[in-house]
Amino acid sequence: MNYKKYAYLIFLLGFMACGGPQIPVDDIENEPIPSAEDQALANVFDPLNGLWMGNFEVYRDDNLEPRDNDILFNPSTTQLTRANVNSIRTVNVTQRYQSITPYFQKVVIVDRYFDGSQVESIGVNKVQDGKMWCVMHKPEETVIHHGSTDGPNTIIWQRNEQNPQRIEYFRETVEKDRYTILGWGYYEGDDTTRMPRYWYYGLYTRDY
Repeated sequence: MNYKKYAYLIFLLGFMACGGPQIPVDDIENEPIPSAEDQALANVFDPLNGLWMGNFEVYRDDNLEPRDNDILFNPSTTQLTRANVNSIRTVNVTQRYQSITPYFQKVVIVDRYFDGSQVESIGVNKVQDGKMWCVMHKPEETVIHHGSTDGPNTIIWQRNEQNPQRIEYFRETVEKDRYTILGWGYYEGDDTTRMPRYWYYGLYTRDY
């Protein structure tokens, strides 16, 4: 028996069973090798495929009431129409999504500001080790959110980072040719026992 060949075969089978070498979450170039635990999330990003255009609006709440988790984790656009909540920035956005595999989707986002400047970010939505991730490489930083689903057409993206504090929640829903984003964020110096100072709303239409 060729023991070297046998040992290599055992190593290769073990390598495949474990999904190959671990790829860093922030790697947007290499596709993770799918594992058995990924299968339940196959094609989870497909509703986003295509080109989307619209506006992303930033709101500021200057009346920070005590934190209410029922509102935070079931957000409604009524939060944006309350007294002392004002729109402070509108960004024109183009987003393109392209699924490469059932578990790996490329993303390109172009933000255009009213002063004429624009910023392009590239990244991926991916399933890795049974978890959903959105990784965006922006010019000044890499932003990573972990995901979950709420039905077949809604993805919830979150991050909870400290030093500096960055806590965010975005609820993204695709309904035919309409794509909405509703969320909020706490940042460095914000009191998390109060409601968030910053809220976000995006409304995009499919441009194919």
